[in-house]
Amino acid sequence: MADKDVKKDVKGAKTTENKFSKYFSIIIIAILAVLMIGGGSVFVLFSQEKQASDSAWGSYGKKDVLMVRNTIFYNNIFNNQNFMNAYLGGDYSSIYNIAYNAYQSQIAFYALSEDAKKAKIAAPQDLVDDLILQSGVYNGDDGKFSKEKYESTSAADKRATNTYFVDYYPYSRVISDLQTTIVSGAEKNFVSEMAQKTRTFDYFVINFNAYPNDKAIAYGQENEDLFASANISIISTQTEENAKSAYEALKNGTAWADVVSQYSLDSYKSNAGNAGSINMFAIKANIKAEADFETFKALEVGSYSAPIQGQNGWTIYKLDSAITKPDFKDAKTLSAIKYYINQNSVDDITPYVNQAVEGISAIAQKDFNAAAESVNAEVIKVASASDNVGNSQYVGGLSSYDTTGYLASVATDEAVSRELFTSEVGYTTGALKVASDNNVYVVAKVAEIVDNNTVASYYANMMYDYYAPSQVASDRIYSALESKNHNNKFQAQVLNFISSLYQTSGNSTNSSK
Repeated sequence: MADKDVKKDVKGAKTTENKFSKYFSIIIIAILAVLMIGGGSVFVLFSQEKQASDSAWGSYGKKDVLMVRNTIFYNNIFNNQNFMNAYLGGDYSSIYNIAYNAYQSQIAFYALSEDAKKAKIAAPQDLVDDLILQSGVYNGDDGKFSKEKYESTSAADKRATNTYFVDYYPYSRVISDLQTTIVSGAEKNFVSEMAQKTRTFDYFVINFNAYPNDKAIAYGQENEDLFASANISIISTQTEENAKSAYEALKNGTAWADVVSQYSLDSYKSNAGNAGSINMFAIKANIKAEADFETFKALEVGSYSAPIQGQNGWTIYKLDSAITKPDFKDAKTLSAIKYYINQNSVDDITPYVNQAVEGISAIAQKDFNAAAESVNAEVIKVASASDNVGNSQYVGGLSSYDTTGYLASVATDEAVSRELFTSEVGYTTGALKVASDNNVYVVAKVAEIVDNNTVASYYANMMYDYYAPSQVASDRIYSALESKNHNNKFQAQVLNFISSLYQTSGNSTNSSK
């Protein structure tokens, strides 16, 4: 079993997603739906005084980014359903990311609006009227224009809506023009040629699994309780208050799956909280107090615990099966034992990994599969990868096809990438150190070379046609964010913003539950 598979199995209970990128994902497509004026924010937490705040989050040229209604910045935050979920769950990281993307959208709007002004792009009123009708801002429940809704809208809101579309049209024209920029045919041909040259690799990982099985069995027998396992389901929250609310809902008869859906924040939420079979040492590591761990072990099958404090939040555990003793003949169990030793007594593992590394190259040259077996590893196959050390989005490199990621990791080193993609069929590398992990090495072999992979070439052409036009607009927005015209005060404001959300609403983290 690969190292990363073991980590997934033994760590178990909490893998809350936290996907943050420094720059916007893509803000140039279909922002209209999020920005719609008249649709109303999902909820409003700021008082009127705070909405009128003069504290700028930044500026572009002479235009400030302010937290006021009917701006791209404000509306992209408060009309976002994910923002409500993050607020109610006390998910500060997601709130930060949503606010940051909204901030960048506002800067992009300012910059491209200036481009439109220089190009003398304007929106005549008849066009603005047509855009407003198409937007559906005055539609009724039947999805058609409602004269009653239009007439009941205040004059101030009508003016705000009209102003929005007057401002939005020039910006959208610039975006559209940038996206229709003719891209280089020579560049497209280069990408296609690069993509059609593919290679298939075999590799195996030298890691804690190199520790002898007999020693792992002896260790497991001495610490049998640590390696027992049980099927469990969990509800995990960041706050004790949310955990208690979930617990009360369960006691009041709400179905387990429904409570998971409403309250839980971890990656098992989509599977009704079912975390599968987890070793006791992994469960114990997630429980702060020894007494709570003993409480968990005393659960009857089908029952659930009161909220238990963990290292990074609170969890309700449900025992789905009886706790079973470890089977020391099972490869997965042995791998879990070795993983545990590596995590808690790495000096016991290191000599065996080093010993395996020293002799593995000679063995692998003669019999690649036997070399993998000698370190208790499985051979992993990577199919149809192109040389993409530069991480082009148009070409499928090792990072696209390496299922465990170890070969892709070592190939980020340009010298290793050159070795892999210039050697002949059958070439076998030495033990390549994985920089991000202790006691982890990769041995790889070039299994097949294809110089005219028409499928990969077709895919690259398709991706190029799809992404290249948008890349021009994306580059323009990036240049605006990096421009000397952009004065960024986001970091200075965002913590105050998050704090004020809960102070204004009278919440600690979740008063609406």
